[in-house]
Amino acid sequence: MKIIGVTKCPTGIAHTYMAAERLEITGEKLGYEMHIETQGSQGTENMLTARQIAEADYVIIAADVAIEGIERFRGKKIYRISIKPVLKDTRQVFLDMEAKAEKMGETAGDDEKEAGETSLFSSSGKEQSAVLHQLMNGASYMIPFVVVGGLFISLSQAFAGESSSNGLLINSVFWNKMHQIGLLAFELMYPILAGFIAVSISGRAALAPAMLGAMIATNGELLGTGEGTGFLGCIVVGYLVGYLVKGINSMKIPKSIKPMMPIFVIPFLGVSVTALVFICILGGPIAFAMRSLNGLLVYLSENVTTAIPLGIVLGAMIGVDMGGPINKVAFFFGVASIAEGNLQIMGIASAAIGVAPLSMGLAALVGGKMFTKEERGAGVYTIFMGMIGISEGAIPFALSDPKHVLPAVIIGSAVSGAAAAFLGVTSAAPHGGPIIGFIGATNHVMLYFFCIVLGVLVSTTIVLLTKSRQREGK
Repeated sequence: MKIIGVTKCPTGIAHTYMAAERLEITGEKLGYEMHIETQGSQGTENMLTARQIAEADYVIIAADVAIEGIERFRGKKIYRISIKPVLKDTRQVFLDMEAKAEKMGETAGDDEKEAGETSLFSSSGKEQSAVLHQLMNGASYMIPFVVVGGLFISLSQAFAGESSSNGLLINSVFWNKMHQIGLLAFELMYPILAGFIAVSISGRAALAPAMLGAMIATNGELLGTGEGTGFLGCIVVGYLVGYLVKGINSMKIPKSIKPMMPIFVIPFLGVSVTALVFICILGGPIAFAMRSLNGLLVYLSENVTTAIPLGIVLGAMIGVDMGGPINKVAFFFGVASIAEGNLQIMGIASAAIGVAPLSMGLAALVGGKMFTKEERGAGVYTIFMGMIGISEGAIPFALSDPKHVLPAVIIGSAVSGAAAAFLGVTSAAPHGGPIIGFIGATNHVMLYFFCIVLGVLVSTTIVLLTKSRQREGK
């Protein structure tokens, strides 16, 4: 039997390739001929050929965001799942494949999926919220802009930044240009977020109006609010344009007009409606909500009695799903706060981001037989991911033993966040892990490292103690 597949995780870094490797290895052990395409941060690799697709008996789509080229598989038996089941129990994926695969074109909703909506399933097999899927799709495209922009800004501040009465000045022609490049990336991140939320709902036709709509929503002068609506407004734009375009596409359009729809009619209507809605209705309330939220975060972070609970909550949110939607909410708070000049929220998030992978990698290396051979082998790789701020490396550990790993990771991340809040650690880069300290993006490098180490030690200790007690109980 010949099986092909596509893997794609939200960040396109770790789990895209881990899932592909597990599918290939497990499938070959079961006697299948395997060909897996990866759609990661480096683009599409091992692209499936027309012959491989034609000869395939089944197609496995393991993705947490919309994949490119879904229309290639029309008429094939497709098994759609998220990344997590592949990492948790790859053999079970193949056992479920024949029973749960559906021929593309035979079920309702396939047209939507072809336009960009890939059905997502949890480990229990139930379809996840489409809204969550769409948000994660937008976030996955936005994150590289956020990270690159933050790194350029942080490096320029670290090497040439000087405090003055007018704020931070970059006293170098070269580093000032690097700073400007970083700011350009920050300007792009919101249109990208809105654009790819809309694309996941209704396809490529929604990209241009959503991106232009986001630029309108973030322009306080145009809205007459003095300030833009930030990431919250751009999320609203993404859904507004996405479902508007979806509605337009569902209408019966004369064939003579159809060629004009994606290049003229849809962009014009999308931008016009978005501009009208935000200038006349939503711009003011959302801008007020963002100002209020930022003011609240500033107040909480500047008072010791409230900063610590804030750090605990944000740190726990970072650790609870390790790159998932709850993690992203805390991350977005940090990014929005940077844009408003409050760097402490991102300092809390940055310190907590690396705790899960660093602690699980360390525990796997020193925990001996408490971990599987595969987990011990992945320890060094997981630590490396943690060093550069990729928390998803800990997910396989959490999936294999959630009872012991999740509490340890959540508590350790919360401790790291609380320490960062108490010590007033900041981060000018919208990223996390020790790399932030190495590039000088924090106000106090040693305190920043202390917060990370503290969280890692707490998390590692808890998971080793609970696992050892389990073994003793046996």
